Amino acid sequence: MNTIKELIDNLPFRASFYDKNSNLLYSNNQSDGSFFPEDEEETLPQWILEQLQSSSEKSLHLQVPTDSFDQILMQSYQAIYNQEKEFVGVITYIQDLKPILSSYLKESGQAIVGWSDVTSGASISNHLFDE
Repeated sequence: MNTIKELIDNLPFRASFYDKNSNLLYSNNQSDGSFFPEDEEETLPQWILEQLQSSSEKSLHLQVPTDSFDQILMQSYQAIYNQEKEFVGVITYIQDLKPILSSYLKESGQAIVGWSDVTSGASISNHLFDE
């Protein structure tokens, strides 16, 4: 039994590996969590490769649209390089950012709030409470 393959096969969301020619090597065929689930693409789109190559981190993160506020799904693409700094492929995976973000906010004592301009007062005047 291939333990690594079994672990990847049982991840809660999709994980896929592409070779240096953008051909799909392996996918665990899990859900992508989106509104309109799709099969994994046999070749990685050229625009993703271009974004990865131009990124200083050699990664790309895109939000997956969902119909629920219970999850914040992100699809990450990571370019993989060998020890000689040669491009060997791409791993892509989907994960729920919400538990990670919740843990960070709890540990740091921070919160996410909607944008407001608190330095200059109310943005819209309301005369209902003027006396």
